[in-house]
Amino acid sequence: MAILFWVLTKFSREYTATVDASIVYKSIPNETLLAENNPEELSFDLTTNGFEFFYYKIKQPVITINISDYYTKGNKTIAITDIQLTSLISNQLDKNLSVKNLSLNDLKVHLELLVSKKIPVFSKAKLSYKKGYMSLDTLKIKPDSVQLSGPSEIIKKIDSIPTKSKNFNDIDEDFQETIEVALPDIPSLSVSPKEAELSIKVQEFTQKQITLPIEVINLPQGTIIKLIPEVTIISFNVPVKDFNKISKNDFRLFCDFSNKNEKENFMLTQFSKKPIDIRDVEIKDEKIDFLIFKQDSEE
Repeated sequence: MAILFWVLTKFSREYTATVDASIVYKSIPNETLLAENNPEELSFDLTTNGFEFFYYKIKQPVITINISDYYTKGNKTIAITDIQLTSLISNQLDKNLSVKNLSLNDLKVHLELLVSKKIPVFSKAKLSYKKGYMSLDTLKIKPDSVQLSGPSEIIKKIDSIPTKSKNFNDIDEDFQETIEVALPDIPSLSVSPKEAELSIKVQEFTQKQITLPIEVINLPQGTIIKLIPEVTIISFNVPVKDFNKISKNDFRLFCDFSNKNEKENFMLTQFSKKPIDIRDVEIKDEKIDFLIFKQDSEE
């Protein structure tokens, strides 16, 4: 009984001592983000009875700061004076406690303003086709851009965003696949939408050869030449379904006499007409030699 009486008497007395408290930030406005390195603790002198001190030694007090209570739109820093902070601590702990000598003269909380911008998406997926199959067009990405949100200092440095890397092999039909957008490893960034759809038309191809005559353009009047050879073979890959539709009438092959190589006496073959859906076009004779037989003299 004597010991109990002593304890009650001892702990009932008022004491003044320093207490450490943790700071928790809440109610952060939607257009802002809490910056790094804001204060996470503070200390203050607390005058109370021994029971209260014993409680706060066992369980460190937590001071909650509601940012929205002090925030003005567009500001990147909020300041809470020591008077405001003292009142806030007293209200959250116990209004009857005496709080003095804060370790912070005022509490400055730094924020980062969030911005959004639309940026293009590019694919990091690798596509390979089954033998004999090829794409008919370029890879399409839908949507071709996404909305990126985050701190302005980070957002302004990002001009595009990739999809995640992934390999797709032995493709033998029209391709369509949903793939995630690869967000940079920065927790404060967000992207919408988070996925994109890749698509490309694919068909089976086969090789075809056609023999074509070679035309000459920009030949001076009165000049007669002989091409060596006068015809050449072109080879190309064509979709199987279009094999019989492609004929020599779909091509035009020519040499430009005005661009001839004077030193070695040859001209280069060029296409002025060819189908758009063929692939891997090769001309057997890219250099055409020529002989000048006759050139009329001026009268």
